[in-house]
Amino acid sequence: MDKTTAHPQHSNATVRHLREVAAARVESTSLRGVAREIGMSPTGLKKFLMGTAPYSPTVRRLRKWYLQYAALPAAEITYHHASSALVVLTHDLAPEPKREASDCVLECLGRAYEASGRTRPGWVADLRAEYGPRPRR
Repeated sequence: MDKTTAHPQHSNATVRHLREVAAARVESTSLRGVAREIGMSPTGLKKFLMGTAPYSPTVRRLRKWYLQYAALPAAEITYHHASSALVVLTHDLAPEPKREASDCVLECLGRAYEASGRTRPGWVADLRAEYGPRPRR
């Protein structure tokens, strides 16, 4: 399991999404070019695209690459895009500070959408439910 996320199902969906985006980019450019962008070998990228489970450092490289090269314009951001960005930003924090930082970032984003006269995207609430602080017992 990727140690950068707390939920194995979400981790798999994110890796699957990264694989799909990387495959699409390879189709429109080249395997070597995309491998260079990501910072991995062409052989390693080919194996990843064929379904091999990546190591945590590779997932971090893929997420950074995704944010730099493959992310969509803001109007098209999805839950997966926002989740990948949060994971990259908080990857080296301990679990509780990671949750607090994620919740804070998401709350600020939600307020910024409202201040600009736009509706909060649904992924803000979805991600706060997943990454925000755990309810106190």
